Amino acid sequence: MPGRYEFSLPEPHQRDGWFRIGNVDVTTTVLVILLGLVSMLVYAIDRVSAFKGAFVSDLVRSGEVWRLATWPLTNPPDSIWALIGLAVFWFLGHLIEDQMGRKPFAVMLAAMAVVPTAIVSVLNITNGTVAGRWSAYSYSVSFLSLGLIVIYGIDRPGAKFFFGIPAWVIAAAYVFIEVLRDVGNRAWAQLILVLLVIAVGCIVARQRGMLDQLAFVPRIRRLAGPPRSPYGEPRSARPKASKASKRAKRWSRRSTTGTSSVVSGPWQGSGGPTPLEQAELDVLLERINAVGIDALTPHEKARLNDLSRRMRGS
Repeated sequence: MPGRYEFSLPEPHQRDGWFRIGNVDVTTTVLVILLGLVSMLVYAIDRVSAFKGAFVSDLVRSGEVWRLATWPLTNPPDSIWALIGLAVFWFLGHLIEDQMGRKPFAVMLAAMAVVPTAIVSVLNITNGTVAGRWSAYSYSVSFLSLGLIVIYGIDRPGAKFFFGIPAWVIAAAYVFIEVLRDVGNRAWAQLILVLLVIAVGCIVARQRGMLDQLAFVPRIRRLAGPPRSPYGEPRSARPKASKASKRAKRWSRRSTTGTSSVVSGPWQGSGGPTPLEQAELDVLLERINAVGIDALTPHEKARLNDLSRRMRGS
C-alpha cells in the first residue's frame, strides 16, 4: 500500500517579508535576527569592532550617535543565552509583527531603541551612587524582547506560554526580576532605560490598534496611520502565487484577448464574504491553530462567529 505511511512536512508559513531568501520571508523580525547573528561572527573576528554598535551614553554624547540605534543588533556570543535571546525575540517578534505588519513593527522597534537611549544620554543619567558612577550602557535584543513580551502579555492576557503559564504572568515576572536586579545594583540608568523601552513600545503598539486595555494612553491619529484590520496583515495569510500559476494567468489573459467580457456567476452580490473578510477569517483560524481559541479577545470571537455565518450563507 504505497503512500500509506508517507510523512510530509507542512509548507512554510507565508509572511509579509521585505524580501525572500529561498523559501524564507525576510520580515523585520528575521532581519534583526540575521544582523544579530552577523554580530556574533564579527565578535569572533574582532571583539572590539563588535562592540562599536553597543550603546554607551558617554560615547553617544561624544558624537557616536549611531549607537542609539545599533545596540539591539550587537549580540556577542558570550554564552548560550545569546542564542536563546535571539530565539525568544524570533518567537515574540513574529507574534506581534504578524498582527501589526512589517512597517509599523519596524517603526516600533526603532522607537524602542532610539527614544529611550536618547533620553538617558541627553539627561546624562548614570548608574551607582556609593561605589562610584558609571555610564548607561546596553546591547543585545534582551530589552526589546522584554518590551515585546510586556506588549503581548497586556494585549492578550489569556494567551498561554511555556507550561501553560499566561503571557501576562511571564511578562510581570520578567519586569519584576529586572527591577529588583537594577535596584540592587543601584543601576538607575539601566532601570530607567528598560522602563522607557517598555513604555515607548506600549505607546506605539497602542497607536496601531493594540493594547485596548491601556485606555489612558491616547491614540494620536497622525501616529496611527491608515485604518488596519485588527486581525493582522491579511496578505500574510494568503499563499503567494507560484511561478507556474503566474504563467497560467498570463496564458489565460492572452487566450481571452479580443473576446467578450466574462459572464458573471450567480455568486455575485450574494452577500458572501469579501476577499478581505476571507483573509481575516484565515488569520483568525491560523491564530487559533497556533495558540488556541482562548487567546482570542471577545471582540475577535464575535468577529469569528460573524465571518463563519457569512461563509455558511455564501
